[in-house]
Formats: sequence, C-alpha cells, structure tokens
Amino acid sequence: MIIILSYLLWGQSEDVTLTVYKDGTALIKQPVAWVIPAGKSFVTWESLPKGIHKDTPFLNLDGATVISQKFNDNIFSAAGYYKRLLGKNVDIDPKKGKRMSGKLLEINSNTVTIQHKIGILTFNRNEIENLGSQDFIEDPNLSPFLSWDLESSQPSEVSGELVYKSSNFSWNTIYRLKMTDESKGELIAEAVVSNMSDISFYNANLKLVEGHLNKIRKPRPERFYRTNMVASRVEPEPAMDKGTLGDYHIYSINEAHDLESNESITLRMYGPLDIDYKKTYVFENTERRQKEEPLEVKLEINNKEANGLGIVLPDGNVEMYSYSSSGGLEYIGADKMGQVPKGQSTTLSSGRAFDVIGKRWVRTYDRQRKSEEAVIEIQVTNQRVEPANVQLIEHIHGDWIVKDESLLYHSKDASTIQFSLILNGGETKNVYYTYRKEWK
Repeated sequence: MIIILSYLLWGQSEDVTLTVYKDGTALIKQPVAWVIPAGKSFVTWESLPKGIHKDTPFLNLDGATVISQKFNDNIFSAAGYYKRLLGKNVDIDPKKGKRMSGKLLEINSNTVTIQHKIGILTFNRNEIENLGSQDFIEDPNLSPFLSWDLESSQPSEVSGELVYKSSNFSWNTIYRLKMTDESKGELIAEAVVSNMSDISFYNANLKLVEGHLNKIRKPRPERFYRTNMVASRVEPEPAMDKGTLGDYHIYSINEAHDLESNESITLRMYGPLDIDYKKTYVFENTERRQKEEPLEVKLEINNKEANGLGIVLPDGNVEMYSYSSSGGLEYIGADKMGQVPKGQSTTLSSGRAFDVIGKRWVRTYDRQRKSEEAVIEIQVTNQRVEPANVQLIEHIHGDWIVKDESLLYHSKDASTIQFSLILNGGETKNVYYTYRKEWK
C-alpha cells in the first residue's frame, strides 16, 4: 500500500540557506521533514519558485530510501489553457454586440478564430470583452512542485534537505567613498541581495559568492525593487564572515533574515575603513587631435594593509562623496570597480574637474610620402587653491620617435607616452614635444 503525504513539519520556505551568485541565480537548501509509515509512501513539496532550474533538484534524506523523483511544472496559464481548447466550443463576448459561441480554430496574441453557425469568424483580441468556456479545471497547478516515492522499513519521522538552483536572485556590492581631503577618505562596502522570485523566504541564512562561474545559458534580466536597509551606520563591525570556496570567495551573513518576494536587503560588508588614495588629473589625447576640456579626475586605490585595506574587494559600483566648503557631504560621481585582489590596485573616475583645464594644439604638421612629423603643445591651468597632480597621456600609433620634449616622458606601452607634472594653485604650465613616424 502506498501512503500519500503532503503535510510538512516546517512552514513554507522557512530556515532555508540561500547561496546567491553574481549570475542571477541562487542555490537553495530547504530543510524538509515528513512522518511516513513503514513501506512505500508518496510525498510532495510545493513551495518552489517559478524560476527553478528543473534539472537541478535533489533530495538528501535520512531515514528513508528515495525510489524516484518527479518534477511537475504544468502551471496553469490562460494561453496554454485556450490552446488546449482548440477544437472545442468557446464563448466570445464582443465589446459591441451579442455573445457568440463556436468551435475554437485558432488563438494567438492578436486574433481569435471560431467556427460559427454562420461561418468562420475572426475577432481582434482588443475587440473582445470576455473569452470563456464551460470547461472546469479541478485543482489547477499554480506553481511547480516536486514529488517522491519513498520506502522505509519502519514508521518514522524522516528529515533532510531539498537542494536546487533557481533564477531571479542576485547580489551586488555598493561602495561609498567619502573623500575627506586630497589623499584620504572613508570607505564603506555594502551588499545588496535581491529576491525577484515569486516566493518569500523567512529566517533565511544568506551566503554570497564573489566570482563569475561558468554557465550554460544567460540568466534572465535582473531588476531591483524596494530596499530593506538593515545595516547600521553606527555599527563598524561587519555583518558577515568571509571564506573561500575553491577559486571563489564566499561571504556568510552572520544573522538570519527574512527576504520576501520582490524585495532587496542591504548588509554591511566592510567599514567604515580609513584609506589612502592618489588623486590625479588626466588629460588624454591622440596624435593630431586638438581640443580644450576639463581634466578627468582619477583616484588610484592600492589594496594593501598599509593603505587601510588588504582585503578582497568584490566588483561593484563606487559612489563618491566630498565635503563642500560649508561642511556638507555632497555626491560627486560614481564609477564601476572590478574585482580587486589583495595587493592589487584600482583606478576610479569621479568625473571632470571644473577648475583644471587642458588645451592641446598641433602647432605644425608635415606629411611626406613615407613619413609624418608634428609639433604638439599642451597647456594645463590649475585654477584651484590646492596643488594638482597632472598626467598627460598621449597615444601615438605606428613606428614613432619623440624628440625635442620639454619634459621627461614615460613610455607606458608601444603606443602610449605619459608626462607627469605638478601644478600649484593658480599655476599654468605648457609642455611641448615632437613626434615623427616613418613607414616603408
């Protein structure tokens, strides 16, 4: 005799462990328990998100043998329902006119075609008030569910863990850098974990994996919804512990949290940390280009302990803030930062400086059949009160030489040279050089 059991000892989606990845998926480990008789029994689990990867579920169970597993994703949808009614009678209520009944011949997103007693009739969907049938569905499936055939030698309470992967989960890192002066700032790192699935998880243990895993297909597009802020700004201790997972890094959140459907939760990862950075104003150009523009402001951050860091920095968005002359904290820009391992550095751009202006001219240009030569002049003006550390980056392609330079330059690669200079407040400096290219 087979006994059918569907009741559970735990509530819906409680006490789960959610391991969230950067590719829009999560590994879900759901505790389950049933009381089963001796012999064969049949159990089900219905609290599954619609984004479940149907080939991933497996059941780890103590106290019984799993004979077979079935996954049912025959979820009710109006489109699927009416396609199954092809060849059967349906009723159509036009927005203008009386109800008409007939055999359903075709249905799509634009039209509905029936065989009526007066002939074949096609209706535009936007002209139909109601479309129905006399059919009745008993206990339609509104979400996917799993079922198992179990066997036990004696009556017992069996417990275990249902493990599966699902789409519609994500996490991202948000950094907030408060720049206190030209070289020092305060860095805070927070994780934003999002549940875009159709079910809620209560008292969930959250884990976050940093790194890009190999995947077979692209995840569904991500969206973010309302945010539930749980990280305290006055609590400096991190809300999670960091470990390793093979070639990846995993962050385990110290406390369990509720994560409802279409909700995001924000948790403190690091900080506030007092860090040092190098601020540089960059003017970048190519060969015969002439222009005038504000210089780009870049911050170089070295991920070392001596610099206030020496920790693994996940990729994420960095929001930058600075204090105004009146003492208020103001937003000044944002940039995307990739993964930064310990000992490495990263460079951020906060925008363009209003008071540090660059001008570039091609003073002379001579092109021959097998060569060309140009004289370049670059002028930088610092209208700020503070000194400005400036980098002039010049891209020259081909087989080239530089001569008659007014300032020592550094070759960054085969097609890039860099001039470095410091301008005091209110100072203007000019840099000259000539490049020559030859070809056969």
